[in-house]
Amino acid sequence: MGHGERERLLGLVAAHVLEHGVTSLTLRGLAGATGSNNRMLLYYFGSKEALVGEALRVVGEERFPVFATAWAALERGDGPLREDLHRTWSAIAAPGNVPFLRLFFEVFGQAARGDERWAGVLGDIGDWQRPAAARFAREGLPPAAARARATELVALWRGLQMTLLITGDRDAVDAVQRQALEAFCDRLG
Repeated sequence: MGHGERERLLGLVAAHVLEHGVTSLTLRGLAGATGSNNRMLLYYFGSKEALVGEALRVVGEERFPVFATAWAALERGDGPLREDLHRTWSAIAAPGNVPFLRLFFEVFGQAARGDERWAGVLGDIGDWQRPAAARFAREGLPPAAARARATELVALWRGLQMTLLITGDRDAVDAVQRQALEAFCDRLG
């Protein structure tokens, strides 16, 4: 058993985490879900936290790559900012991304409660301000203003994503997002 077995186990854990979340995960439960045992999981990953952290990375990067792609496209985009922002929202709020959003907000909640196990993971998958701030700076905003507007945009979108998860009313959320983004872009100048 080597690298292939480690990757197989990681894929199974990623699928399990995506379906069942992270709040009540146990090493024993993960071993059962993967057809492995505690000892082998610890051998390959060192700790439950390291295993779950890697699984969340896999979920974010490999199963839902549109998040990284959408933010990268916004950062390097050369079209009109308004259109690039609308395109980014459409990509990250697409119906196929709902399982990722559920998992993201679950981990976000755990980190917000001060659970240090999730802080590093959120840093990896939750750094949405950086590409937005880079784009706003390219559009001519001073660095501090670009960071502030990026924080505002991400807060708006996270709130709307959460509302989408809670209500399931995509049309209403998209309408609010369009109106809010138009006002946001008008303020940017």
